[in-house]
Amino acid sequence: MKFLLFFPLTNKDNRHKVSPPLSLLALASPLMEKGIDVQIIDARVEPGYRDKVLAAMADADLLGVSSMTGYQIADGLAVSAAVKQRFPDKPVVWGGYHSSLLAGQTVRDPRINIVVRGQGERTMIELAEHLQGGRGLEQIDGLSYIKDGEAVHNKERKVADINEFPPMPYDFVDVEAYMEFNRRVHGDSCRGLSYVSSFGCPHACGFCSNPEAYGRKWRGLKPERVISEVSGLVERYNLDRVYFDDNNFFASKKRVREICRGFLELPRKFEWFATIRPSQVLAFSDADLKLIRESGCTKFMMGAESGDDSVLKLINKGNEAADVLEATRRCSDHEIQPSYVFILGFPTESWEQMQTTLDFMKQLKKIFADTRTTTLFFTPFPGTPLTRLGEATGFVMPSSLQDWAAYDARSVQTPWISRKQKVKVKQIADFYIPWAYPNQLGREKMMRAGAAKKPFYRLFTEVCRARVGAGFYSLPWEWHLARRLKLT
Repeated sequence: MKFLLFFPLTNKDNRHKVSPPLSLLALASPLMEKGIDVQIIDARVEPGYRDKVLAAMADADLLGVSSMTGYQIADGLAVSAAVKQRFPDKPVVWGGYHSSLLAGQTVRDPRINIVVRGQGERTMIELAEHLQGGRGLEQIDGLSYIKDGEAVHNKERKVADINEFPPMPYDFVDVEAYMEFNRRVHGDSCRGLSYVSSFGCPHACGFCSNPEAYGRKWRGLKPERVISEVSGLVERYNLDRVYFDDNNFFASKKRVREICRGFLELPRKFEWFATIRPSQVLAFSDADLKLIRESGCTKFMMGAESGDDSVLKLINKGNEAADVLEATRRCSDHEIQPSYVFILGFPTESWEQMQTTLDFMKQLKKIFADTRTTTLFFTPFPGTPLTRLGEATGFVMPSSLQDWAAYDARSVQTPWISRKQKVKVKQIADFYIPWAYPNQLGREKMMRAGAAKKPFYRLFTEVCRARVGAGFYSLPWEWHLARRLKLT
C-alpha cells in the first residue's frame, strides 16, 4: 500500500518560518514499519505542490491531510477537492487539532471521507488494515465518518506511550529545503531544527485546545533516546541549534537532568530552546538551572499571558504575576533569555487590566533587558473554556469547515476589545517598550545600522524610554516616523 501525507500552507502569503512537518513524520515511521509506502508533500517548501499531489495519488491508496484552524484548512480543502475530482473512489482522511476537536463538522464536508481524532499513529495502521479488507471502520478507535447520512464517532483511542513508536524519519523530507526557506525569507543563517521529545501537557490553561483534543496526559521519551536522537540530528545535519517543540518539555525534573547531563557529555556542542512554565523555573534549584544552561539551553519560551492576577485566575494559568517576575530574575542570574508570550483581550478582560499587563512587561524589561516579549490577542479556537465564555458574551463561531477556512487569527475581531485598543496595545508592546529597553537582538540591529539610520535609533531609544517611564503614549509621532523609515 501507499499513503500520501499532505501538509497544507499555514498562511496565504507563506511568509512564516518553517520546520519539517513533525506530525506527518510521526505518522510515517509506524506505517513504514508495517510495510506501507509513505510519501510526504509539504506545500510550504514544494513549488507546484498541487500538481505533485495529484501525480502522487495515481498510485496511492489514501490522502492524509494535516489540519490546524485557519488558512491550513482552506489550502487543505482546495487540494482535497482536486483529489476527489480526479480520484473519487480514493479516501481523503483529515487529522490534527481542528479535525479532532470538530470532527462532526469536518467529516460532513463532501471533500473529506474520514477524520482521525487524537493520536493517529495506530489509527492509521488500522485504517490500512481496513483498506486491505482486514477490519471494518466501526472497529477502529478514534475514527469519525459518515454512515447512512449521519456522522459516526467511534470511541476515543487511548493515548499511547510515544516510546513505543520508532524515531521520526527526518530524511523522509528535504531538511535543507526548510533551512534554505528560512534563510531566503527571514535571513536566518542559523542551522536549526525542531524536535519533539514528549507528548501532551498535564495543565489546563483556559485558552489551550490541547486538554480537550488529547486529554491532560503527558508522555516523555526516555532520556537516553532523546540524547541519541538529538545528537544524531546535530551530526547528520550540522546543526547549531535544536528547538524542542514539546508542549511541556520540563514536566519531569529527573528526565530533564538526565537529558542535560547527556548533552554535556556529547563531543559536539549545540544550542537548544524549550518551552517551560514560570512555576517550573521556580521549582528548579540553582544547581539545576546551572546544569540546564551549561548543557546548551540559552532560551526559555514561556507563556506569561497576563500581568494581572485576576486575569491569570480567569484563564486558569496556575501561577501569579509575581512568579513571572521571579522567574525572570532567575533567568537573568543564569544567563538564560526568557521569551514570554502575552495574550490580551480575553473575554470580560477590561482595558485597565490590559494596561496592567503592558506595565508588567515594562517591569520585566527592567529586571532583565534581554527579556523578549511577544504580544497576541485572544482568538477563540475550538474546544477551550475561554472560547465557550466568549460565545456566551457575544462571539459567534464559524458553523462549517468552509467558514473555518476563512478564519484568520490575525484579523478576527472579538466584541470585548476594540480595533483602537488593539492598535494602542501593539504600539506600546511592539514599539515603545522594546525600543526603551533593547534586548541583544535590538542592540545588534542598532550596531549594524547604516550611518543614516543610527541617529534615529539613538533618538528612539531615548524618547521611548522617557515615554515608557512616564506611561504617556499620546501623539505617537515616533511610531509613525519609524514605520515610514521602515525601522520597525
